[in-house]
Amino acid sequence: SYGLPPSNKMMFPTRGILLPLLIGLIAIYIRYITHQVHLLDTSRTKSNNEEWHIDQFSRPAFPIRFINAHHHGSTSSNSIVLSLMRKLVVNPALDKVVTLMEQADTENIVPKILCNPDARSNLSKRVEEFYTDIQNSQSLTYMGKVLLYATSYMSLTNHYGLLTLGMKEEVQRQTVEAPVFIASLPRTGSTILHRTMSLDTTRFRNFDLADMVVPLPKPIPRWDKEGRHEKAKEADGLINSIKLIYPGQLECLETMHGFRPSEADEDLGWYDTGLGHPYMDPLMKLYPEYRQKEEKVQGVSDGTIESKEVARYRYAWLAMIMKIYQYTDEVEWNERKQNEGRAFLRQHARPSMDLPWLMKDPNHSAYLPELLEEFPDAKLIFTHRNPGEIIPSLAKLFVVFTAPDVIPGAVGSSAKEWGEETVKRMNHYSGGLVDFTMAQNNESSLYSFPNSGTS
Repeated sequence: SYGLPPSNKMMFPTRGILLPLLIGLIAIYIRYITHQVHLLDTSRTKSNNEEWHIDQFSRPAFPIRFINAHHHGSTSSNSIVLSLMRKLVVNPALDKVVTLMEQADTENIVPKILCNPDARSNLSKRVEEFYTDIQNSQSLTYMGKVLLYATSYMSLTNHYGLLTLGMKEEVQRQTVEAPVFIASLPRTGSTILHRTMSLDTTRFRNFDLADMVVPLPKPIPRWDKEGRHEKAKEADGLINSIKLIYPGQLECLETMHGFRPSEADEDLGWYDTGLGHPYMDPLMKLYPEYRQKEEKVQGVSDGTIESKEVARYRYAWLAMIMKIYQYTDEVEWNERKQNEGRAFLRQHARPSMDLPWLMKDPNHSAYLPELLEEFPDAKLIFTHRNPGEIIPSLAKLFVVFTAPDVIPGAVGSSAKEWGEETVKRMNHYSGGLVDFTMAQNNESSLYSFPNSGTS
């Protein structure tokens, strides 16, 4: 048999060998990635012990950390996934919203600032820059990028639904009268004040966290306690899914700002639905990219998320949301009274349809002139705290919110960098308050301080 080719048995391993070999390779891979998870966990713990000093420090669930470890150091796989999300999910949602905005602009029902060509162009630009900043981020983990970009689709979906509701003429005929805004600096007890005041339902109406988390398919009247309870349960289900991904994070945040679906919460949840992506995430999870962009385009007309133009857009969007809920309060009441008769009236005291809105967001402090342009009869409430206590508290909030999605030791993750960023945030907020106070410091102004100095 000299010169004959070897038999098939000699050329290929038998199936009995292939299966154990495959299992062995998978076991080696799992062991290797698990070891990488351990190294990253150790690095994260070290960063917390040496840099952040956060009690109850949380980290993503093991499957998330496993995927992050698998892709650690690789950019190509992340680019492919984000690119597919952009093409198949986000861009179609954006196109749908822009088309509706064109229709709204043509019908001339909603305020022009919400749907004119500039608004449509700016929305598209923001969504695209959000994608680019996530792609270019050197600090976010693989799954941190994927989950963050997914929020853009959620924002656009809610934008479409809410704009559809706002395009009714009956909605736009509503007027928002004398809303109350808690416009304090962050970390000054404004959340406690907001939630306490909101309990007085004979004097104020407010938005719950649940309204902003799940605003669709339809708003719930402020007087409908049962409906708001069910909406809170629905929102709680979504929040529980976050707990599965980031176990312990919400419990850690509870010490600073509890996310409670049935309680009053900040207005910025509504900005998310109007901007095409979350409002605060570019300022926290993507702040290194945001600061680089800010250095290139200076000024209040730079088109960044903190420009005065975007602030005016946000407040016009917020006014539309208020009108939608005011219209819902009236229509739902009349419909249920007609359909259910006396049984309904026995269970529900007739609400006062002219109750003022009670709103709260620390970002208001930087945009008080723009807020008053939209709500000229607004009442403002300010709380105070020593800035030396505000800054470390705010820095802690930023770290707890972002750390689970940040690569340990990455650019922008050190305590020094977060401290510097927090000081910039505080200068932004406090600068707005100082400028507003000085501009209003005359007896003819609605918000005047005639007996105080301006220094």
